[in-house]
Amino acid sequence: MSDLSYNLYSTERRFRDETLISYYFQPNKKIIKKCHPIDINGERLRLYDDGVLENYKKKDVLNSKSVSLRRTVVLMNMLLNMNDFDWFWTLTFDKAKIDRTNAEVVFNCYKKYIDNIKKKFSSFKYMTFPERHEDGCFHFHLLTSGLTPAQMGLVNSGKVCCHWAKKKFNSICSREYFEKTKCFHDLKDTDGETVYNATTFAYGFTTVSRIVSRERCNSYVKKYVEKALGSTEIFKKRFYYSANLNVPEVVKRLIGADFETPKHIEEVSSVVNNPLVKHAKGSPYISEYNVLQVKIDNEIKQNIDKGLLPCEFDDLPF
Repeated sequence: MSDLSYNLYSTERRFRDETLISYYFQPNKKIIKKCHPIDINGERLRLYDDGVLENYKKKDVLNSKSVSLRRTVVLMNMLLNMNDFDWFWTLTFDKAKIDRTNAEVVFNCYKKYIDNIKKKFSSFKYMTFPERHEDGCFHFHLLTSGLTPAQMGLVNSGKVCCHWAKKKFNSICSREYFEKTKCFHDLKDTDGETVYNATTFAYGFTTVSRIVSRERCNSYVKKYVEKALGSTEIFKKRFYYSANLNVPEVVKRLIGADFETPKHIEEVSSVVNNPLVKHAKGSPYISEYNVLQVKIDNEIKQNIDKGLLPCEFDDLPF
């Protein structure tokens, strides 16, 4: 057998209600030469440890961006699934106070504001999603928890959430307009919720509303972020989050060794016949990376781990 062989692994990420299990192959030793990017006269090149320079191919750049975006979305989904947030914020910067088209200036103001809150309240939890509008101005959306309205400096703005309000008003209207027109619309769970302003934000304007549905909020954030990721590449990260957020338990296991070649995961009997795979919600195969990912309810997984397999109708004696 060649010195190079492949091992089959599984990685389990346990969330609150379900576990995500990934099955994949890895070589038993590193076969990729180490390199790092450098710029020479404005041209981006690879510099290997042996001194060799190499141009980046277009497909390499596109694949790198694709992998990076996928990791961002996976991390975002993990954090959203593991944490409950109470408030949804929008921070908008006042052009009379700062240049809100300057990413560095805007980010420094945002960071000072967040760092000040963290110093005062260690219980503060957040996820922040920057966005750049078509006019070049930046603002930030936040999901937060761990603070009382008084600690956030919230005051009633006299306005409420209203999904039929004109787009330019960001689905916000006066309480009077909402009460007069609500009989003409099918109400969503956020309609009529009070919109607050945070007096602690000194760089512009804020709207803060209570999150009434974690599932609906997470779904909105996922769709929004995946759509807006490209507009925030000017920042070092696509989104920011506090270090005190809950994260899933991750367990990596070796389940097969010394494969001469990395077989298609769906052809490995020890995987497809595994009760965790057979009783999962779904088994999407990602052909681009030869990865099989399954989601299974934690209660079912715990029973399977104990040797208690779910009963199927075909197994019944009658």
